[in-house]
Amino acid sequence: MVRAHKIRLNPTDEQEQYFRKAAGTKRFVYNQALDLWKFGKAVGAAEFGVMEIKRQFNLFKAEQFPWLYEVAKDVFEGAIADLGAALKCYFDSKNGKRKGAQMGFPKYKSKKNKKQSFRLNNDKIKVEEHNFWVPNLGWVNMAEPLRFAGKIMGAVVSKVADWWFVSITVEVAKPAPKQFEQQSTGVDVGVKTLATLSDGEQFENQKPLRNGLKRLRTLNRSLARKVKGSHRWWQAKRKLGRFHFRIANKRADDLHQISYQIASTYALIGVEDLNVKGMVKNRRLSLAVSDVSFGELIRQIEYKAKAFGGQVVRVGRFYASSKTCSDCGYVNQTLALKDRTWVCQDCGTIHDRDWNAARNIEQEALRLVGA
Repeated sequence: MVRAHKIRLNPTDEQEQYFRKAAGTKRFVYNQALDLWKFGKAVGAAEFGVMEIKRQFNLFKAEQFPWLYEVAKDVFEGAIADLGAALKCYFDSKNGKRKGAQMGFPKYKSKKNKKQSFRLNNDKIKVEEHNFWVPNLGWVNMAEPLRFAGKIMGAVVSKVADWWFVSITVEVAKPAPKQFEQQSTGVDVGVKTLATLSDGEQFENQKPLRNGLKRLRTLNRSLARKVKGSHRWWQAKRKLGRFHFRIANKRADDLHQISYQIASTYALIGVEDLNVKGMVKNRRLSLAVSDVSFGELIRQIEYKAKAFGGQVVRVGRFYASSKTCSDCGYVNQTLALKDRTWVCQDCGTIHDRDWNAARNIEQEALRLVGA
């Protein structure tokens, strides 16, 4: 079982300069390798995969790009590996071997990307308490020690806003199955209430971005009034980046607490298979849906439940969980989105929309697993 721990780094000015150089090297190698791949296909090379690209690059690397040796060789190898993974995802998606949305052809990396990163292999890095060893650089201070104990599989150093982070992947032993407090539940997610469980428990939607819209408009206005590329323009851009980073952290903290509580309490969890991308296309709901992060909440519940030994069952998106009476099965075809409560015309039960949907999701999940 592989887990990752993302830790903030506190590099010196010299170390930060090395990080920038390594991220730029990774970007350059990735773009050059993509050019080589396109050239190989243009001339009709039969076998021109990732290993051949690496071999061709090594033929002229020392002569034409000697500055590539100023950073760890892991950066070069990681860029080639990233291109190979991107190409594999594209062709697997094109041939129907990969599930999910259609993947596009790999694009060139830009230094204007908001996230710069590079990869380090496990045989070249070390971790000791609050220190992280980077090849060709030395020890870099970490804000906290590594949380997991086990074999280190690798690390990715990245920059978000004004800060550098390292994400260390560790192979850990799979924990023993947990003794759950309750056997099953259904989870209905929404904009007004983030999550409603079938036992009546509700989790409030904190709306981190909506509550900060006034500050966001101020920062965007300040950036727009600066001369692009000037010193004050970069200052305003960094302030805007830090704002988005804080909003993302608030949202992630809320989602992690909720998903942990749900995944660690119930053995069987029923969730809706929502079409989040389609919901975001609605201009009236796009801000609210993006702010609440339905897809991320369900993803976290799934992987945490698996770690605890639980099971998550996805109920079909066309299942009428809100319109169906959870007591008698009557389907209210006239139910509108604005109706938060409704009365069953068959049995007379008064339903809270979200709680009724959660109960139906639980019942459908139990039916799907044959319980």
